[in-house]
Amino acid sequence: MSRNFENLKGTYDYLPEKQIIRERIKTVLQSEFIKYGFAPVETPILCKFDLLASKYSEGADILNETYKLSDQGKRELGLRYDLTITFSKLISSNPNITLPFKRYEIGKVFRDGPVKVGRNREFTQCDVDVVGVKSILAEAEYMMMTNDVYKKLGLDIEIEFNNRKLLTGIIYCVFGNIPEDTLRKSIMLIDKFAKLTEKELLEEFEIIGVESKKVEILKEILNSDYATLKEKMKPYDNDLVNEGLAEVDDLYRYLEGTEAVKCMKFAPYLARGIDIYTGTVWEIFLKDRKVGNQEFNLSIGGGGRFDKIITSFVDDGSEYPAVGMSFGLDVIYEILILKEAGKKISTVDLYVIPMNTEVESFKFVSKMRAIGVRTEIEKKVQKLKKSMNFANKMNIPYVIIIGENEIKNNTVQLKDMSSGKIQEFCLTNYEGIKDFMNL
Repeated sequence: MSRNFENLKGTYDYLPEKQIIRERIKTVLQSEFIKYGFAPVETPILCKFDLLASKYSEGADILNETYKLSDQGKRELGLRYDLTITFSKLISSNPNITLPFKRYEIGKVFRDGPVKVGRNREFTQCDVDVVGVKSILAEAEYMMMTNDVYKKLGLDIEIEFNNRKLLTGIIYCVFGNIPEDTLRKSIMLIDKFAKLTEKELLEEFEIIGVESKKVEILKEILNSDYATLKEKMKPYDNDLVNEGLAEVDDLYRYLEGTEAVKCMKFAPYLARGIDIYTGTVWEIFLKDRKVGNQEFNLSIGGGGRFDKIITSFVDDGSEYPAVGMSFGLDVIYEILILKEAGKKISTVDLYVIPMNTEVESFKFVSKMRAIGVRTEIEKKVQKLKKSMNFANKMNIPYVIIIGENEIKNNTVQLKDMSSGKIQEFCLTNYEGIKDFMNL
């Protein structure tokens, strides 16, 4: 009887040649997070369902996508769907944490939703959050860090950003004093400006009670560059608009002359539909929206200011202003897989084949590992040809054969497997061998 052990849709095994790329992304992210003063934390994957449902109304999409289960005590549990809710719980459970508190967490989250490129059911989030900072300096820091991260990953990016106060104020100025529900639905529609046709957009707004003339005025404003938008909003003199513009001005002022500001694009239509955002919001895209000749329009990261969610979650009378972002490991991975297609990847730099010299070869391997060279030793007793074929299959770039003559003459020959060239070294010239391999 055959057994079906296929992975569930939206979950994957990653063999070494793929996992190496994923680990490289994590290493870059972690090093940059630490450089910017974020400290590591770890929160539970398995949570009480009440915690996961605490910030959403019944029937919310995110709760419909939450994996639910129960334990032997019949308690209702769930798998976390993001790292923000467990971060909020972490702050509320540790009242003695010194603010501002900067944390990063790289961990698995789960959503029982549609599967597409860059969106799986089991995926890794890489989050960085700061709580306890009102200043726009926090957002400026995120822009700098974002630029640094993607530069290290070799990706040319564009950061689209906006301000939710500004957007909300513009909507009120154009649409009038609309109900809260209409505002929320309007923001969701504005976030789809680029995806909907003119006809579809007007029809959707008509459904929520907004006439087409007002939608046209809104579109004209939101299709402006920053300087033009500021001029268009002067006659309205709206408090939310003025606050939003002041925050955008501050962000530009802090980043003036930096590398980060060169890849930033003011996008007044950007909403990041989630209700939690209260100020600056941003999303990251590949600058030309392509990988090679292939279109790639997916967001590869994003974040924003959420001053109310932790404040309401802790509910101790104090304010907990917060800013955070998530780097999309899975979608970054998809880009790098496409960019590096055909590139040979190995977990080993040097393969040592002993020929009746196992003891001496093992000592040599130990020395090479001690200076940071990823070295493997042949452990099978087999023909040399088979050992060399193994090195080729594993894409190992360099091979050394150590036989009795090599021990006697205190010399080894380093073979470059891609070119076939051979370079001779003293057996104990470990650093010289490493330098030759450009490690």
